[in-house]
Amino acid sequence: MELELSQIFPCPHCRMDTPHYVMARRSERVGIACSQCHTVSLVRQNELEQHQAWWEDELRHILSSFDQNNKEEDHD
Repeated sequence: MELELSQIFPCPHCRMDTPHYVMARRSERVGIACSQCHTVSLVRQNELEQHQAWWEDELRHILSSFDQNNKEEDHD
């Protein structure tokens, strides 16, 4: 079985956001396993997508702030 490692989600055991393997998809539910401790969770597809979207937005914001800081340093 090929596992998809692409979702960031809060692990109930690690108590932090970690990458998760997508184990199975059925209807509106997704079975995921933490890449750190291998705890398995069953979550709603939309909950997983919303959390992933939040992380991607946060990363874009961080990267754009780095880019903006570099541009300001170039002008000084």
